[in-house]
Amino acid sequence: MNSATDRGPRRAATGRAIAFSLAVALLAAPWSPLTAAPMTPSALRSILDKTDGTLAQAEKAVKGKDPGKVSLYLARVDELLVEFQEGAGLADLAKSFDSARAAAQASEWAGAASAVRRASALMAPLSDYVVLRQAAESSRAAVAAAEAHDLAAFTESLDRFDASILAPVMLTRVREARDAVAKARQAMVKNNMPDGQKRIGEVRRALSGLFHAGALSRVVFALSIGAEMLEAGSVISAKDQLQKALRDLKLAAETAPEDVRPVLEQTRATTSDIWKRASHATPDDVKRIGELARTVDAIRLKQPR
Repeated sequence: MNSATDRGPRRAATGRAIAFSLAVALLAAPWSPLTAAPMTPSALRSILDKTDGTLAQAEKAVKGKDPGKVSLYLARVDELLVEFQEGAGLADLAKSFDSARAAAQASEWAGAASAVRRASALMAPLSDYVVLRQAAESSRAAVAAAEAHDLAAFTESLDRFDASILAPVMLTRVREARDAVAKARQAMVKNNMPDGQKRIGEVRRALSGLFHAGALSRVVFALSIGAEMLEAGSVISAKDQLQKALRDLKLAAETAPEDVRPVLEQTRATTSDIWKRASHATPDDVKRIGELARTVDAIRLKQPR
């Protein structure tokens, strides 16, 4: 495999900072966010990286004979999960979408638009988990529909905006992880290392689900932009986006449930083939990349919540 397709770190590619800045600019105009972002994307990545590392220590310790040591690691994992949830503003973000829908149904259009703007501001630290262009376009369309008092258009745009983030998916993964941590700590109180190992495995699966969610969102964004760049003849830019997609496709496949892993692996293989011959890409290649983006997005939208 070419080095361009080798697995990168679990944190998001640095290049997304540029795309995120553009998306934020789109979201901010012609209005300003009502609240400041509670945390930066890099800080949120750091929390999840620390969670990953601390959980690895617990996984190693639970194979030994010191339940107290395991419990200490698990307590730290739980603290980090809470820090991630609160720093990401997941609960407030989900509430903002609920408020927007309720306000629109009550024809309280100023409140509906305000709730959309609040959601736009709250999503700032979650750039690693958002299909950025879809979020920018759909949030602006929702505000415009609210200003036009168009319920159908507002509902459609708000649903697309909500789907670009999927805050309930992330909330569910965090809650699953914390529930498993609590059960693992109970096992440590009983000095039941086998059950603790089982429960820590459940924590790992939930945490992997968070990494999986972020990888899928980044893949959809990168493949969509890559297809556009390829169609426009911007080969270097297209290859850059496809390279980012390849890195996240590997992570997405590694953290995926068994039933979707083959699809993601095949998507990665096809993307790699087109990346290698991007300078001679055909219209069919452009079409194929677009189809792959839609395939990955369908997987993203089916994540349990």
